[in-house]
Amino acid sequence: MSIVTTSLTMHVQEADGGEQRTRAESDVGPADTAKSGQDVPEAWRSKRFRLSVIATAVILAAGAGFGAGRAIGLGDNVVLTGIPRPATANTAFIEDDDETGQDNQANILSSTALGMVHILSGGTSVGIGLVLTESGKVLTTYQPAAGAADLAAEYVVSRMTFKAKVIGTDPAAGLALLQLAGGNGRPFSTVEVGNSATLVKSTEASRQSSYHVPGEVYDTAVGTSGIQTALTLDVGTLVTLNTTVTVGRTSRSGLMASVLQSAAPSVLGGPLVNLNGQVIGIIVGGSGSGLQVVGYAIPINTALEVATRIVDGKSWPFPPS
Repeated sequence: MSIVTTSLTMHVQEADGGEQRTRAESDVGPADTAKSGQDVPEAWRSKRFRLSVIATAVILAAGAGFGAGRAIGLGDNVVLTGIPRPATANTAFIEDDDETGQDNQANILSSTALGMVHILSGGTSVGIGLVLTESGKVLTTYQPAAGAADLAAEYVVSRMTFKAKVIGTDPAAGLALLQLAGGNGRPFSTVEVGNSATLVKSTEASRQSSYHVPGEVYDTAVGTSGIQTALTLDVGTLVTLNTTVTVGRTSRSGLMASVLQSAAPSVLGGPLVNLNGQVIGIIVGGSGSGLQVVGYAIPINTALEVATRIVDGKSWPFPPS
């Protein structure tokens, strides 16, 4: 198995200030066409495979209490405060009788969905956040202004809302770290992080006991819009591990590029996950349309390093004005 690691430069839409959007087909330039002209994997042309794997919109019909136990904590718990490190355990995906698609969806709902939040400014949704620690540290692509007030985070699943304040931002990385309040010493629900450096190896191991297409690394872009109790799941394949693109006005290197199966503006700012539902990246931009959509993500290993720098005070406290 091999993954292309060559770099290229192109302009893509970014996840900034909660504006979750993708370019229309008429906006795709020559460079976009060259990059996103990936063929749909042969197995995805099979109706049976497509129905079992691709879920373009999953509405979480659970009541407000779903996930609330984890959100507020139960009993006497030791609340973890440190930024997590990339997963070190074997993360090979094991498929059961439900087939890949249903297993993937179930893993996302149990490992990622419970830790996703809507970032709110003055009650208006401005982006997606990922709760990294039980103490309530939230990583987001939303870049708050200096002295930002009236910030909050609403859990997508449980709909529980907590006030938030800015710990700091890293403008170069396009990430910010917020702190939730009101947990009363009990653990907040968190996402489960994976390891972006071991994707290929984990997929090789999975193929020995699952129905993976040889040479393909599957991933899923998870998104949400507004303050809905809903998620979008856009399944794709990883095609590069180290791409340089222009996101907004900034050239960014070291991004993961994935060919997705549909245009899903709601995924901007959201997590890119492996088949086990673990976060392996954060979507920061995208280009293309139809079956020619490419999503770009900061690898989770890099994002966790940025979060640690922010906590240690080694990043700008706020974006320069």
